[in-house]
Amino acid sequence: MIKVLKKYPSHIVICLLFLPFFLRSEPSASDNSFDVISYQIHLKVTPAQKFIEGSNLIKVCALKNMRAIKLDLFWQMKVSSVIFNGKQLNFQRDSNWFNVHLPYTLKKGDTMSFYVYFSGCPIEAKKAPWDGGFVWSKDSSGAPWVGLACEGLGAACWLPCKNDWQDEPSYVKTTLEVPKNLIGVSNGKLLSQATLPNGYAQFVWEVNSPINNYNISINVGDYAHWEDVYVNEKGQRLLLNYYVLKYNLDQAKTHFQQVKRMLKTFEGYFGKYPFYEDGYKLVETPYWGMEHQSCVAYGNNYQNNKFGFDFIIVHESGHEWFGNSITAYNRSDMWIHEGFTTYSEALFVEKQYGQPRAIQYLLAQKGNIKNLSPIIGKPWVDAKHPDNDIYYKGTWMLHTMRSILDNDTLWFNTLKELNQKFFHKIVTSADVEKFIINRTKYDFGPFFNQYLRHAALPVLEYYMVNKNGLNELHYRLNAKVKTLRLPVKVALGKDKFDFVVAEKSWKIYDLPYSNKEDFKIDEAHFLISSKRILAQP
Repeated sequence: MIKVLKKYPSHIVICLLFLPFFLRSEPSASDNSFDVISYQIHLKVTPAQKFIEGSNLIKVCALKNMRAIKLDLFWQMKVSSVIFNGKQLNFQRDSNWFNVHLPYTLKKGDTMSFYVYFSGCPIEAKKAPWDGGFVWSKDSSGAPWVGLACEGLGAACWLPCKNDWQDEPSYVKTTLEVPKNLIGVSNGKLLSQATLPNGYAQFVWEVNSPINNYNISINVGDYAHWEDVYVNEKGQRLLLNYYVLKYNLDQAKTHFQQVKRMLKTFEGYFGKYPFYEDGYKLVETPYWGMEHQSCVAYGNNYQNNKFGFDFIIVHESGHEWFGNSITAYNRSDMWIHEGFTTYSEALFVEKQYGQPRAIQYLLAQKGNIKNLSPIIGKPWVDAKHPDNDIYYKGTWMLHTMRSILDNDTLWFNTLKELNQKFFHKIVTSADVEKFIINRTKYDFGPFFNQYLRHAALPVLEYYMVNKNGLNELHYRLNAKVKTLRLPVKVALGKDKFDFVVAEKSWKIYDLPYSNKEDFKIDEAHFLISSKRILAQP
């Protein structure tokens, strides 16, 4: 990981370190017999004691008849009571979850709301965002500075909830009480703020879009705030809000101007920003960054990379499309989040600086592909394998698909329609694969199976035979998926390439040159391994 930092200081480091922690997380113990409709959270944050307390008004809809509801909350947090219609409900605590006994049978299709009151010192992240939990820090002026990053753990590390990716509440209201000299920031739009008689200030935030529980964000700091507006090509206005430490205000106002370029670029590629109703927000955090929906965590010290942009702003904002709007059903399909989002960085470079520069960006990432484990793992299993391939192999898989199609209009229309099809939806890899195959009318089925479900890259095996002063290229594809037919470009001369289609059986292609060393595979556009052999076995 240190080598990666030195080689390419971008979100690579975040990506390399995040997923092993995700995969260590246990599956949710929550009850899948109900659907969460909304959370209304009231949270008092006491930085001096690293303590939180409050309630969550949970509204659910029964998916079958039920007499109990199982919810998640880590053992470090205490559940003091569960209240329905002013009366306490019985509940049983067991490790990281608790079972609430209902006063009557909740029938399929019925809804109910109840309060869960909780308190405690939540898990403290030792090195956020690479491990999960609250971050209790201080800014350079000594003021408390609090953040939360819990993608791997889920919100159950601090909030009573249903800790499943596949069940997103459609509405979340978060009321934060923080020491009165500080500001509390969460997702969505600010409804109100007030000074309370207990020496605290109150900030009420509202999200009107489906949101994954790990995206619910808690930020407390001595913030300066300013507001801006992004106007898209259709004249629609997106409210932009920025919360930064006061002494960084001037620097941030200049640095964050690239947000509008990012939004314009990604709307061009992927369609409308998915959360206009909730706005877009960047919040300075005491950790590197996180894709909290409509409340993106930023901690990159206002630095651009060698390609001229701040990768935290671009990458974490890219997750608004891939991860927050389109959300994987569970962690085994996280390539949908990370592969597409990492690929979005290269597209940003291409739009801002041209395709040759984007190829340099992609090639800088390519060396981080390990091919040690399949991109798709087993659901809810501790896979214990290097995680960077869901980012960089995923990116290069998409880059290769674009090169195979050799039709940018088709490819970019497919990406835009993918976001339209699965707008605010939970998906599996199979859903995404099927859509791309149907939209492009290209049989990427064997391709997906090879690149997603097998660790090793396909190998183009080849040798050459000189006849009449020219070379015959004899080639075949050695792949785990035997039905894979892989178009790839090879050199026809200096800087000239043409397609050959490699498959299981041997094929011959006449090359218009006699020097075997002139033969090259277009490794700038195709993710494939190659092996030159002496002669056909």
